[in-house]
Amino acid sequence: MKKVVLCITVCTCFIISACSNHQSSEETMKEKENTAMQPNVEVKPYKEPLSQVGQTASHPLGVFMLNQINEPKVDIQAGPLHIDVQKIKVVQSKEVSEVGKYNLKQRSLPTNEMNAIQFTTTIENMSDQPLDLGKGPIQKLLLSNGETVDVYKMNADPKNIRLQAKEKETYTLICFLSKAPNPLTYVKITTNTIQEQDTEKQVASSHTTEIKL
Repeated sequence: MKKVVLCITVCTCFIISACSNHQSSEETMKEKENTAMQPNVEVKPYKEPLSQVGQTASHPLGVFMLNQINEPKVDIQAGPLHIDVQKIKVVQSKEVSEVGKYNLKQRSLPTNEMNAIQFTTTIENMSDQPLDLGKGPIQKLLLSNGETVDVYKMNADPKNIRLQAKEKETYTLICFLSKAPNPLTYVKITTNTIQEQDTEKQVASSHTTEIKL
């Protein structure tokens, strides 16, 4: 049986290439003088795709349109784990690729279109002990349209997450939805239970936070 493996990776890459030629010492000195007189090259900042409602962008899963974007900047504290929810996006694709259709079928979702919600967050371990977050710091979503999202099942990039003591990192969660949610007015996030990695001692139980959009 042929298996399709999907890996979603968000990369920001700046590449600066330089070319040098061997020249006489006199020409080399002139080049150094000219270079010193030139202004510094400005590196353009990374521009995130789909930053405005109505924009479209191609992706291995299909061609997506941004239907909603919010920047709630909400802090969630789950024991020693700090979650900073910076941005929430809702996207839709009516041109789903074969890879996209495979992912939808695996989750028993219709394949004629793909709907998804994305959370851009930072997560930080405030304690002196490594933390085991299981399959991620969020286990369930409840949308204002009534849809309940099992994050473990609908996560587009499922993986186990651990944080070392005092470690902070960017965490992006993308979940498939069963239908277009229309404009969301709130999202309720239920966190995962959290335990210390070494002792397996539970240091935070799951709880729910409502985020107004």
